[in-house]
Amino acid sequence: MTEAHCQARLEWAYEHENWTERKWKRVLFSDESTFTQFQQGQQGMVWREPGEELNPDCISVTVKHSPSKMFWRCFSWSSLGPIVPLNGSVTGQTHAKIINDFVVPILHTHFPQGNGIFQEDNAAPHHSKVATATRENARIVTLDWLAQSPDINPIENIWTKMKMMIRYHSPPPSSINVLMEYVTDA
Repeated sequence: MTEAHCQARLEWAYEHENWTERKWKRVLFSDESTFTQFQQGQQGMVWREPGEELNPDCISVTVKHSPSKMFWRCFSWSSLGPIVPLNGSVTGQTHAKIINDFVVPILHTHFPQGNGIFQEDNAAPHHSKVATATRENARIVTLDWLAQSPDINPIENIWTKMKMMIRYHSPPPSSINVLMEYVTDA
């Protein structure tokens, strides 16, 4: 993070320090996350005793380019939204479709008084002309969000928990379709 990012985070914190619990309960948090069929890199750590280096329980197979699938999800204080599989990468057009097909109905369901606040990060597709127009046409109130701040979004905790559940699932996913089942179950 740059010094500008740090300053923006501090200013954002000051702007929201007086938000009440009641106001935070009006936020619909959202995000996309990618799940891989096979573990990549050094995501996991193992505690082992001397001499256990080659024990199968202490070895994790990794691959450089694992098949993967991206999902979108949201949640509010009252409940989780659906887990939505995405085809390909997220574009302004696909994000506009998510807004129309999922965000609008979920905001109406979770906040029938029309006082919901939609949170999304600063990914480029979220600020595309088509996504911006879709939000404006639906009269969606958004929560200003910071760049480089996934640690502030509580949905990241859900993604982490889901990825751990899938990583420790036995048997591991044998295909993208099985991975999608595991993600949906998690």
